[in-house]
Amino acid sequence: MFLKTYLDLCLLRANPQDLPGSNALPVAALAAYGLVDVVGVLDIVAPASALMAAVADTLMLVAATHLALRWRRLENRFSQTLAALAGCGAILSLVVWAVANLAGKTIPPEWIWVPYLVWYTLVFGHVLRHALSIPMLAGIAAGILYLMLSLIVIRLFIHPISMEP
Repeated sequence: MFLKTYLDLCLLRANPQDLPGSNALPVAALAAYGLVDVVGVLDIVAPASALMAAVADTLMLVAATHLALRWRRLENRFSQTLAALAGCGAILSLVVWAVANLAGKTIPPEWIWVPYLVWYTLVFGHVLRHALSIPMLAGIAAGILYLMLSLIVIRLFIHPISMEP
């Protein structure tokens, strides 16, 4: 049942409020989000770096969701919003990871990553639009902002900044 709702969310056919308002679902969705984050970068970084990047990205998702909802005084939507963002993020990342690995070198990476980033941004924008009661364009802008922050955080763990001269 949850999987169908998540797939519908990823296809913009469902809304975050269609998920149950439980405490267990966001925890499970966050675990999936973090796990897929780790798996997605294991082929290019050490397991410890992948784990640290995933933990940082997952914590950032929790913090950003909490701050955005608090800013709009909609804290009561936290559980469903976090479950929607984390679950959809996990599904979309898993799909792109699978496609990229199956395609190997037969499809140029940008043909995979550009549509993925557009889809990811649209899904996050859709969820945020409903969660924050804002227009879709503002939701997409918030999704782009989160995606940029997420990529920066993950990059810091994949390619740490050296303080040595």
